[in-house]
Order: sequence, then C-alpha cells, then structure tokens
Amino acid sequence: VLHQTAIDMVTIWSRSATFNHCFVVLPIVAWLVWRARARVLAIAPSPAPLALLPMAGAALLWLLGELTSTAAASQLAFTAMLVLCVPLLLGWRVTRALLFPLLFVFFAVPIGEFMTPTLMHWTADVLVGALRLTGIPVYQEGQQLVIPSGRWAVVEACSGIRYLMATFMVGSLFAYLNYQSTKRRLIFVAVSLVMPVVANWVRAYIIVMLGHLSNNEIATGVDHLVYGWVFFGVVIMALFFVGA
Repeated sequence: VLHQTAIDMVTIWSRSATFNHCFVVLPIVAWLVWRARARVLAIAPSPAPLALLPMAGAALLWLLGELTSTAAASQLAFTAMLVLCVPLLLGWRVTRALLFPLLFVFFAVPIGEFMTPTLMHWTADVLVGALRLTGIPVYQEGQQLVIPSGRWAVVEACSGIRYLMATFMVGSLFAYLNYQSTKRRLIFVAVSLVMPVVANWVRAYIIVMLGHLSNNEIATGVDHLVYGWVFFGVVIMALFFVGA
C-alpha cells in the first residue's frame, strides 16, 4: 500500500550525495539481527496488540505528510510503521532484544538537509574568524568571502552535512558494537556529532589556505574535493582510534 513512499526514499538516496550512505543501512540492520539471532530465538513470540496505538499514530502522520506534501513526515512515519511491526507481531521482549537494530533503521530516512543553511553559516563565520586570526584580511558578504588572493564561496558542499550524517551513523554503530555502558555509548555518539562539524571547519580553512599560499594553483579544482574526502577519511580513522 505504501510502496511509493519506499520508492521515493530510494530515489533520494541515489539522487542526493548527502544520503548515499542510506543504501547500507538495511544490510547493516540485517547483519545486526543475524548477530543477535541466538538471543532472539530463545524468546517465545508474544504479539502485543497495544502496539496498534503508536502504529495508528504513525499512520496518521503518514497521511498528514501525504496531504501536505511533506515527504520527510511520510517517510519517517513509513519507517516507524515498519519498525512497529516487530512488537505488534513478535512482542516487546523481542523488540527489546533487537532495540538497536530497530532504531538503526531510522538512519534510512533521508532527513536532515534542513540543517544545511545553518551549517553553511557556521562554516563561513568560523572561516572568517580563523583567517583574521592568522593575519589574512577578509571581506564577508553572506557566504561569499574575499581575501587578497581571490574570492571564495561557502556552498552546500562546504556545509559538512554529508560528513555529519555519515559520521553520526557510523559512530552510533561503532558505539553499539564496542561499548557495554550506555553512558559511554552516548558520549561517543555525541562526539561523533560534534567532531565532523569541527573537522569541516578545519577542512575549509586548510583548503582556503592551500589556495591562498599557492596563488590558487592547488585546492581550487577537482583536488578541492579530493583533499576534502581524504581529510574526512583521516578524521573518521582518528575518531575510531580514540574510541578504541
């Protein structure tokens, strides 16, 4: 009945680089469930009819999303209904045993791009402050920056939203697999949210400085993106190293 919502989600995954990582969410969930199979098979299934109440709420949210053309609401509700099938059909004990994999399913919802303008604004402001601290005069007009060696623009790709979404997902998985304490898991997830934002500011500053010091010979073309992804890879490895 709701297949079009699922198709719309997959379309966004393939169209937007911000959500390319969503393609691996369901395989990861399947692996996490398989990993917990011994614990789950030891539990006798016991359907929980009370789960129909939140299911009805999710269905209403889906309907409102369709009526108002709010794709994010429809897709979030669709995912919630899928997850709620587990307690409805198998019971709350099975749900508790599979709680993290079920919550992980929500990483498949392509939501979060609303943060892009805010992240762009933060990046521009931090970049201006860092350049001035290092003695480089800069004129800012919105997301446009002018320094003695040329003009730079903070565009959507500079917001760091891709880093943030991917790192949040991977950081959550890493915390679940490597820690037993809820406190440690929450701390690591919080770090995985803050670290990519700060790292993106550093990345933007490094790229501008590379261009400035080389008289715009490097870090202004395709290598601009290459340096960004290499830096992101280093940040991810550092995050895992600290976590380990």
